[in-house]
Amino acid sequence: MLKVVPLVLFVGAAAFVSTSSLRDTRAEAAFKVPVVTVHASEYAFSAPKSIVGGQTTFRLVNDGKELHHITILKLEQGKTMKDLQAAMKDPNAPLPAWLVPVGGPNAAVPGSTIEATLDLAPGNYVLACFIPSPGGDTPHAAKGMMAPLTVTAPGGVTQAGASFAPTPTPDVHLVLKDYAFAFSKPITAGKHTIHVMNEGPQEHEVIMLKLAPGKHVADFNKWATTGMQGPPPAMPIAGLSGMAKGRTAIFSDDFTPGTYAITCFVSAPDKKMHSDHGMSTEFVVK
Repeated sequence: MLKVVPLVLFVGAAAFVSTSSLRDTRAEAAFKVPVVTVHASEYAFSAPKSIVGGQTTFRLVNDGKELHHITILKLEQGKTMKDLQAAMKDPNAPLPAWLVPVGGPNAAVPGSTIEATLDLAPGNYVLACFIPSPGGDTPHAAKGMMAPLTVTAPGGVTQAGASFAPTPTPDVHLVLKDYAFAFSKPITAGKHTIHVMNEGPQEHEVIMLKLAPGKHVADFNKWATTGMQGPPPAMPIAGLSGMAKGRTAIFSDDFTPGTYAITCFVSAPDKKMHSDHGMSTEFVVK
């Protein structure tokens, strides 16, 4: 005899499965962050035009032949990328008060991929590369390497086409301030996830380098600021682009034994780079 199961049981079971799946999905999402992939070449970014706000990992893929990074700039007071382009026409002008640097992956050598994780509030942003080409001092942004980005408020809906990665768990903390870097503990061999906090008062960046044998961070600073001619004394491996005071971000790298350095090329009010004020340091990984 055919047993008839009340429809309400099917409905209830479906609701249970649906609700349970939703809870599982939300629980899983709570431990993951969206990954936004940006491709860089000479002199352009290929990037989404809009993303959902919150903690986000930016993955920079350098398809070009030169160094590139992403500096993410928040536009306030209703400003647009055209306003930024107009402000950049005067290279000696101070940073506009309506422009807030919030970080980004820094810097990718040709053919490499690097990442940085940061928290973005809703608003209008610009992705920019301020690294100059070898033999010159014109930043890539002045050659058109900028892209607008709209960050929308989270609405509980997964972003279409988004990929996800586990939420990074820092094991090392790095504090930036005028004019020094301070690690919470020595860097050892292996993979480390580094949480960076800018205590300011100025904007700062992190350029993480692996030095060539017999070379020092001063050699890289000179090479990078005098046209980048000849073999580099160090290889950029990871880091964070300019961040305003109070900003935080996270990056990771796998450290093999050798001599490393970190430096900062942000300009101070006296027009000298922070590295000229001593904001460079070396450390050995064993």
